[in-house]
Amino acid sequence: MQKNISKTMYSEWVLRNSLYWMSAVTRWKLDENDQNWLVSFELWNDEVEFEFERLLNDYKLREKLQAHTGQVRASIIDNVLRSIDTRLSQ
Repeated sequence: MQKNISKTMYSEWVLRNSLYWMSAVTRWKLDENDQNWLVSFELWNDEVEFEFERLLNDYKLREKLQAHTGQVRASIIDNVLRSIDTRLSQ
């Protein structure tokens, strides 16, 4: 079974993270053309489709959250590293 997934709908990060977890369910192969990701699954049924769609939605949400929280997380990491550096230099 081959799924054509629009590159405008899902980023490579979302697709590759989803496919990583799909490896526990079925074997897959990833190709691409200019507009689509071309994913071939060795096994395809309703459960496989549900799991793949669930993972795509999950990682798309994670991608959105990262985009909105990236600056805050970078600031927290920077402050923690600065604090560690200060303690080590004392």
